[in-house]
Amino acid sequence: MDIWNDSDLAFVRERAHGWDLHFSAAFWGTPLYNLVEPLIASFNQDCGVPKQIGVPSESLPETTATVLLALHRMGLLSPSMRDRVHGYLWSTHYAVSAGTTGDAVYAENECWSAASRNVWATAACLWALIATGYRGPHEKRYAHAVRWLIDAQDEDGAWGFSRDSRNPPSLFLTAVCAYTLRLAAQLDGAGGEAAGQRPVGDAVEAATRYLRRTRHRRSGLWRTGAGEPDATSTVMALWAIRWCDTGAASDNADLIRHGLRALTRALGTELCAPSLEIAVGTLPDSREAIALQSYTPALPLALLQLGVDPFHELVLRPLDFLRTSRQPNGWEFPVIGNGGQGRYIKSVPYVGTGEPLTFTTALALQTAHAWHRRTVRWSIEQHMTRR
Repeated sequence: MDIWNDSDLAFVRERAHGWDLHFSAAFWGTPLYNLVEPLIASFNQDCGVPKQIGVPSESLPETTATVLLALHRMGLLSPSMRDRVHGYLWSTHYAVSAGTTGDAVYAENECWSAASRNVWATAACLWALIATGYRGPHEKRYAHAVRWLIDAQDEDGAWGFSRDSRNPPSLFLTAVCAYTLRLAAQLDGAGGEAAGQRPVGDAVEAATRYLRRTRHRRSGLWRTGAGEPDATSTVMALWAIRWCDTGAASDNADLIRHGLRALTRALGTELCAPSLEIAVGTLPDSREAIALQSYTPALPLALLQLGVDPFHELVLRPLDFLRTSRQPNGWEFPVIGNGGQGRYIKSVPYVGTGEPLTFTTALALQTAHAWHRRTVRWSIEQHMTRR
């Protein structure tokens, strides 16, 4: 773990011990640092994170962004650690050059994961950098990544897996991209528009309109591209509408209340599967099939931000899954359904092998931490109300 110095690790241990004094050690059965240490140790020398914990491989910007945001929200990221991970993310930021097939008209735009034109990678990296407070010499490049995301939006307001018209829309990616653009619009210069370019606000508004009209009115839920009711799609759509829709607050509140009620009615069905395929597509050049898998037990991250009671069954069931499915070094992506599901790049079947993954481990730890914080606040609120 020589990528981090003694001061960095002392910072993490001290912060983790502070949470053990509240809930962490009792919840997990071991001090929080014991859970976080394998994740921190998984960083490569470039300060990026690979897919699997304990298996040396190439760093991935989207996975690194997820881990960065999780450690930041848990308060386990020292300034020097944060700066080094920022450096890795910017080193993987790709400038689309003039003359590249399919991108000549976007010569000044920049993205992450250029080979796949991966919308998820660019949104995740942009979100993590903004949320963790990057303000440095690369800050001017925010605007180019924002422009790339806007250009990747479909005419109906949705986003698919990559900038390829043959990729179907994804409710999950549409929610994430809308929220990321909303964050960027709050930065000076990042959301600015040049002459003839589409405003960021218009892109966000088009996304929330898409989310509203794709709700299945009879069930009150949102569905996957295959037409199946989906907990991830439903929660993420409600979450994005809550934070990105500029419409009447009362209308949004009613929609969110009805959506959560529908999700509660569906509790106990296949909607509570531990993982689901939430975005599918093909690489623009090789036409290789590619998919993004959700980690459903992380949904309390969004549910708590929607104001759901921390002791509601919608929140407690995923938390119970996290407690019972933890492996010594973290969490894996469980396989469900047929063998075609459970893969990020389908030719790399690392899902369901029993190996812990950095992405799922970061989401699991962040989910439990968010729940701990909310229960502390909830307990104080309840006590003050009864006085």
